[in-house]
Amino acid sequence: MQDDPIVRRVQFDPKVKVYWYMQGLIANVMMMFGIVGFVTTPLWLLGGWWLVNRRYDALSAELTTSAIHLRYGIINRIEKSIPLEKIQDVGLRSGPLLRAFGLASVSIETAGGGAQQGADMTLAGIVDAETFRNTVLVQRKGASRRDEPAVARRPDASVALLTEIRDSLARIDARLARVEAREKIEDARAQTPEEV
Repeated sequence: MQDDPIVRRVQFDPKVKVYWYMQGLIANVMMMFGIVGFVTTPLWLLGGWWLVNRRYDALSAELTTSAIHLRYGIINRIEKSIPLEKIQDVGLRSGPLLRAFGLASVSIETAGGGAQQGADMTLAGIVDAETFRNTVLVQRKGASRRDEPAVARRPDASVALLTEIRDSLARIDARLARVEAREKIEDARAQTPEEV
């Protein structure tokens, strides 16, 4: 999927399966206020754990030197990549249900994502989520610095470059002055008659 070196393969805590199962159960119980919940809740109780295990097995993510790559999906396999230079924010969230299982989720937002749209990528149940978030931020900073010209990264190099340019311009000016002086001499000789 990518040619960049992998900085970190994301590991997901197996407790995330219980979190997903509970999320689904809560959603089905909430739907019991409508008729649909009376049908979906027993189905979830029977097959929800199987679905959650399949979802867990299909999930993988990795951080490379230039992007975050995510693969997920049971029926439809989805692969998503977010270039590090496009990342605007990396959030860490731990709501009551996540905290109950000792988990957190990392949300990644990109430029143009908009507040209404939510996160472009959310990874729940990452082992050591805070370290992963910090690693992404460090990589993002490195990716944006790789995109800058080398001179912009080192102020002392830009001063040296400007000094070199100034010295080159001074040498060019000196040569032009010598050429102009020679031309004036030649013009003056051409205007005076030669003596025999």
